[in-house]
Amino acid sequence: AGLYIGGGYPELYADVLEKNTAAKESVREAVLSGMPTIAECVGFMYLTEKLDGRKMCGALPGECEKKAKLVRFGYTTLLSDKKGLFGESFNIKSHEFHYYDCTENGEDAEAVKKTGARYKCAVYTDSLYAGYPHLYLPSSPDAAAEFYKKCLKRSNKK
Repeated sequence: AGLYIGGGYPELYADVLEKNTAAKESVREAVLSGMPTIAECVGFMYLTEKLDGRKMCGALPGECEKKAKLVRFGYTTLLSDKKGLFGESFNIKSHEFHYYDCTENGEDAEAVKKTGARYKCAVYTDSLYAGYPHLYLPSSPDAAAEFYKKCLKRSNKK
């Protein structure tokens, strides 16, 4: 078993997400219990404490808020030497396009742009990738396979 929470339009669904207490509690419990989880962009924001002042899952610290202009945009390569959900390390193509920022964006990976610009981002553990960058998993079949193996392992424990 695993969880993959992709992106979307948070401003359109924040009220609905806040009101669905049962879903928030279920997702929070799954993430905190170690279920293999990928949470990209809005998925990441859903795991934090608040989104535009509305209560979210609270599985991760931080409050996300819409900004007046585009915060980060473009293609990156996401790198980490930390052992975790995707294996011993990872190098995955990714992209970002969002007007939101979080008080806690994570420090466990580094996004590298073709211009050479670099910045820390993402929360990354043995069971979790959560960050604004959308992953392009076909660029790293080994990382995708590791995620899949961890999902299978979790399923076999039940």
